[in-house]
Amino acid sequence: MKVLIGLLFCHYLADFTHLSMPYMLRAKATGSPWFPIFQHAMVHGLLMCAWTWWSVGFVAGGLTYCIVLPTHFGIDVLKGKLNVWYPNLRDHANPYYWYVFGADQLLHTLVILIVYRITSHL
Repeated sequence: MKVLIGLLFCHYLADFTHLSMPYMLRAKATGSPWFPIFQHAMVHGLLMCAWTWWSVGFVAGGLTYCIVLPTHFGIDVLKGKLNVWYPNLRDHANPYYWYVFGADQLLHTLVILIVYRITSHL
């Protein structure tokens, strides 16, 4: 259970603190350019990799990185593209903004649960 809590905490740190730099947030808002979004996904991957490496082992850390980096990147690019395709989703007063935000966080959490499930068997 401590591994799962740590992974969720790593997600919180990477998404909701100063580790999400303004240039990353700007890129995430539109789904491009990709490199700042990739850097943001790397922050997630590295934090979660370090946590699972420390708490489970080297293989678990590497596997975590290999899962988190591409999935986090893909989810964030897709969410940004939705903002471009449907500009009203950028308005916090629009209830659909919150549905998309919730779906985004749900997808990230599902990836974390998958990582936890896989690494807990190593």
